[in-house]
Amino acid sequence: MNIAPYAKVLDRNSPEEIVNLFHDTLVATNRNHEFFVDWAKVKKNVERYRVELSILSTLIGSKNFDDDLRNLLLRYPQVVEAIPLLIAVREKELSVIDERGAEENEIIEYDFSRKELEEKEIEKIINFFHKTGLKTFLQEIAKQCLWDYVAGVEVGMDTNARKNRSGSFMERAVEPILYSVCREEEDCFVLRQKYFSYLRKYGVEIDSTLANRKADFLLMKGGKVLADIEVNFYAGTGSKPQEIVDAYINRQEELRNNGIAFVWITDGYGWRGQKNQIRKGFEKVDYVLNLYFVKKGVLREVLWTILNG
Repeated sequence: MNIAPYAKVLDRNSPEEIVNLFHDTLVATNRNHEFFVDWAKVKKNVERYRVELSILSTLIGSKNFDDDLRNLLLRYPQVVEAIPLLIAVREKELSVIDERGAEENEIIEYDFSRKELEEKEIEKIINFFHKTGLKTFLQEIAKQCLWDYVAGVEVGMDTNARKNRSGSFMERAVEPILYSVCREEEDCFVLRQKYFSYLRKYGVEIDSTLANRKADFLLMKGGKVLADIEVNFYAGTGSKPQEIVDAYINRQEELRNNGIAFVWITDGYGWRGQKNQIRKGFEKVDYVLNLYFVKKGVLREVLWTILNG
């Protein structure tokens, strides 16, 4: 641990004081207001099938459902692309096990890509509506346009992307500082979300242990990679604190073997009560920061230390 940047900015002169401050300034969440739903993405995905959904909406409340669906597929075969969305699926090709079939479970293959439909395929799709419950949904549950329903489905599916937005939040907190520092330093620039093998483009030789690894940020100057800056948020789910710390310590060793400094920026209440693991990280990793440290100016000081080292 290089204590100088911490001491200069935070007025803490011992590793234990820094560990305590790190622990006491952890944030409870990284969720901002944009975290919950990406509305632009929802709108884009729904608008893509506006016409198809309008056509499928004619099936709502149908009394002769099978015949109406059959005629619809004959006249407007393009609607098949929108069918998977009705069950919150994006794939166009689905493999489904039919456990109610013969003695041996049968695998049924469905293809919902745009194409002209043969009679056999149409009957297969009608069967799909029966067995997935979509027929019941359209006859007895849906009341109006499927556009609104699919918009809700898209909101639900978008929650799967929250993990990515979680990481993006940390990156957005760090990125402006990196670029700001580089603008003040000649021949300095930042690479974002690049594999280490990409550095060969700049004539930088990288050990095979790093080549296939991806970096959140790489600090470059004069044709050399000076530092790897990694960010993560630990909410206390998934991996254990020890596993996380050990993984970043291993990353540190690999980077040192290539003459690269390491900055690890992490936060989250998952680190609460984990002072031993935090202390271990500070002992083994060049620089460990949380968001409070970043905002106070420690990251900027660390970057200047690396650039002038």
